[in-house]
Amino acid sequence: MVAMKEFLSSLLLIISWFIFAVSAYLLYCTIIMPMLAIIPLLISFVIGFLCFYLSRKLDDRRKNY
Repeated sequence: MVAMKEFLSSLLLIISWFIFAVSAYLLYCTIIMPMLAIIPLLISFVIGFLCFYLSRKLDDRRKNY
């Protein structure tokens, strides 16, 4: 009976660590990864607005000579 309690205790410990690992992975996917995705998104927005600004600045049709 003692061996069964030790086995059950070990099994519950392994399951608890597995649940902890899954929850840590889900936390990483839902919080950390979107924050890492903001950097390329901001870079693409800045480059897009810079290209738009330069396009408007270089457009000769807007200027009245």
